[in-house]
Amino acid sequence: MQDLKVTSWQLFGHDRLYVNLPDGTAIGWADRGSGTITVLHPRYRDAVTDALARQVPDLPALVGEEAPTVPPGPPPVPRIPPMRGMRRRGAVKEPGPLPAAPDAQVPVPEPAEAPQPAAARPAAPEQTAARPVPPARPAVSEPEPAPESGPRPEHGPAPVTMRRPAGLPALTPANDLSQRRPGNQLREQLGETGTGAFVRVATGALRRHKDTDPRRGALAGERRVGAELKRLTRHGWRVLHSVPLPDGTEIGHLLIGPGGVFAVSTEHRPGASVRIEDGTLRVDDEAPQPYELDGRPGARRAREALEAYCAFDVPVQTVLVLTGVTALEVVAVPAGVSVYREREVSALAPLTGVLTATQVERVYDVARNAEAWLEA
Repeated sequence: MQDLKVTSWQLFGHDRLYVNLPDGTAIGWADRGSGTITVLHPRYRDAVTDALARQVPDLPALVGEEAPTVPPGPPPVPRIPPMRGMRRRGAVKEPGPLPAAPDAQVPVPEPAEAPQPAAARPAAPEQTAARPVPPARPAVSEPEPAPESGPRPEHGPAPVTMRRPAGLPALTPANDLSQRRPGNQLREQLGETGTGAFVRVATGALRRHKDTDPRRGALAGERRVGAELKRLTRHGWRVLHSVPLPDGTEIGHLLIGPGGVFAVSTEHRPGASVRIEDGTLRVDDEAPQPYELDGRPGARRAREALEAYCAFDVPVQTVLVLTGVTALEVVAVPAGVSVYREREVSALAPLTGVLTATQVERVYDVARNAEAWLEA
């Protein structure tokens, strides 16, 4: 975001650089005294750090996660400990001598027993006043946090901790999921490998027999949805197919982009007219049947797997794509769930504002590594 504005603000002992949107809304700041950066919304994390890095190249790196959104008001004071070397920790001002009363007589110390040189001259009483000895500082086993530079507002951001993602093994050709094709599990069930696949294709082309196996229709639907999702890559999206889970199931397609992450599943219903309401599905003129959309495990398991290796939140939504239908009517669906026909998947292309370009690449690098899904 090149249109962000960085302004300097110095008041009440603070020295900060505020990052503002074009309309003047503050989305983060850097405190020069403590060497910390505070971000008010996760979506602006990278934009704030980039803008501050351009303004102050030697500014320390971000030491905390984003602060939660707070109601409008005076800018809060961050409670993040200062960086090493930026401020002396535990500095306590030692008490000085108390001023004597105007009419009090200044005490004179007793002469020392050690012999004094002959040339030594006794000091005048007013010049030999006893100086109080400062009290000994208590020993501490750990450094104390630095005192606050100003009063903390009642409704300021709470202290936050950087999430430390788990380590992920290096990506290799053996665990890279980016080369998997749509419907991988169906392909294995149908045995579409080696010479047998060529024979079946040639047999179908010569119309020697008509294959009525419904799995072939489902595989054709997976291929069509995969082709539609591939069109979105020109808009900054990434897509993976047939993401394997430990229980032997798959996430049909995983779409990753600026609009977030979507776990896409496909259902092939050739020639059917489908009506989906909140919790029910009706095919043609049949009676509505119970149909759960928000209970699908793909989105939940994808979020758990991705957030284990990312230092930020990765919201995942559910997308159901119906292929082969003649009509689709969606009356109501749960929050976080979308239902499309295969040609309507392009509606996801303009979505944005959830992940930055850097976060998209990080999520994609994690998702394509099969090791990340072993505990999903």
